[in-house]
Amino acid sequence: MAVRLDEHEEIIAAIKAGDAEQAHRLTIAHAAQIVRQNQDYIARDLGRPLAISIA
Repeated sequence: MAVRLDEHEEIIAAIKAGDAEQAHRLTIAHAAQIVRQNQDYIARDLGRPLAISIA
């Protein structure tokens, strides 16, 4: 799983520069990457039962 540690810095730089559109684009891309990583993690273990509690 590749993690780009500079993504947060890029988002912060866009915010500091007052570039809301760029900050939004970077944030959406970052969130999508996290969703894909979580999906991949869960999919790896589909052969095993997975208990998910919703409280």
